[in-house]
Amino acid sequence: MAKNLTRDVRKSVAMAIDTLEEQTCIRFKEVDDDQSGDVVRIVDLGSCSSPIGRLNIGVQDVSLTKNCWGMGTAIHELMHAIGIEHTQSRSDRNTYLDINYRNIDRENLPNFELLSPRLWSNLVPYDYGSVMHYSADSFSNSDGEMTMLPKNRDFVETMGSMIPNFYDFDQINKYYECYDNCENKKNVAKCSHGGVPNPNDCSKCNCPMGYGGDLCDKRPDGCGKTLRASSSWQTEKLGVKFSKNDDQYYTFCNYWIEAPKNSTILIRYQISSELTRRRICEFGCYDGGIEIKHLADPRITSDRDCCMDTALNVTTTMNPVPVILYTASATIEFDVSYRFV
Repeated sequence: MAKNLTRDVRKSVAMAIDTLEEQTCIRFKEVDDDQSGDVVRIVDLGSCSSPIGRLNIGVQDVSLTKNCWGMGTAIHELMHAIGIEHTQSRSDRNTYLDINYRNIDRENLPNFELLSPRLWSNLVPYDYGSVMHYSADSFSNSDGEMTMLPKNRDFVETMGSMIPNFYDFDQINKYYECYDNCENKKNVAKCSHGGVPNPNDCSKCNCPMGYGGDLCDKRPDGCGKTLRASSSWQTEKLGVKFSKNDDQYYTFCNYWIEAPKNSTILIRYQISSELTRRRICEFGCYDGGIEIKHLADPRITSDRDCCMDTALNVTTTMNPVPVILYTASATIEFDVSYRFV
């Protein structure tokens, strides 16, 4: 790492590397400045950027500044360095996005070009919540004007996430064949809720957000609780308070809503106060938000919300239903009502 990096950038890079090494078989080794061969130098060049993949030029730079968004941006750029492309550049992008070319700054039009399937294989499903996905207003030529819209408009605020998700790590593990580590081994974990064996310890699982334990069959440790739904509406004020922690960038609270077997769970939720809304409302929900898992594939990021001015509704047969709150700075609260039918 270059000497011109700030302490906060160094911390973000360290957290990013730790996270990638925990979830994948990729390893990073810090070397001296005079190291020969191909190396990645993390340096402040005034931008948040990285070439994609190994260039075979000796020293190749990953640029991170104090204005880059913490660990999420560090992971994004390091994933570029190891060969991972942007989600919105996938060959199947137009199935999921509408691009507003008239709103894009002309110099940045190349950022919206589609990748040839011959050059990049889509190893995982399209995920609006990928840390490799741009936000709805990225490279806009006018402040606040959207350059891309999800076909499913519920995901407008989800795009641009700074939280790496299950399929981000899964993509790396497939790209580098990390899962081969668990082939023909004894005691390979049988994971619940779509989890997969961790290639560093095949007896434990990499879990989708909202699930925890060695086998993804428990609510994640820490903040949160399990709520028992009844046939009548119940309302809880669910919150998350930022807790400064040198080992993570966000503070999470994980709640589960449980109901009797074969039930359908109804959920209605909204931001508790205008103060919370002002704190977190922005594309990408960078500062905080809520995600209620309800998609058929629990590994895909469900729609995240941080700007709603009216109550939203979810109907799901998922049971339990993970309700994930997160914040990067302040205490935020949501009113959540739930029942089963």
